Amino acid sequence: MIKNNKILALKYRPQVFDQLIGQKVIAETIINSIKANKVPNAYLLTGIRGVGKTTTARIIAKALNCSNGVDNLCKDSFCDNCESIINSSHIDVMEIDAASRTGISDIREIIDISRYVPTTAKYKIFIIDEIHMLSKQAFAGLLKTLEEPPEYLKFIFATT
Repeated sequence: MIKNNKILALKYRPQVFDQLIGQKVIAETIINSIKANKVPNAYLLTGIRGVGKTTTARIIAKALNCSNGVDNLCKDSFCDNCESIINSSHIDVMEIDAASRTGISDIREIIDISRYVPTTAKYKIFIIDEIHMLSKQAFAGLLKTLEEPPEYLKFIFATT
């Protein structure tokens, strides 16, 4: 017997921009920037708890790395990149909780990893949740990489 147990919040989490409620303007803006090949170095998502910052960050990561391109984003059957981002197992998309990894040593690890080009995707993406929890030293350590990242490196920050 196969059990398909999943937390409801994860089971019904939006997987594409069309499924986001109340975020039409930001979704259109991000899609247009990707289509125009004017992708910023970093995105900063803010809002109160539960508005979908991390969900939006994952959708952005999928939009940037989808094998089908931004015009044909996976909706029902997902490509390998989108499927592994959904399962949090993509080698080039790393999700970090800054509330528990606040130190400079954690940022040095990110900087070391960022030196390598993506293996299976177009971009290497760091999703850093609770970015406001980083220490001053960690912010300072991340600043140079954030200001002048390689072409393949993107950051998505989420904060309250």
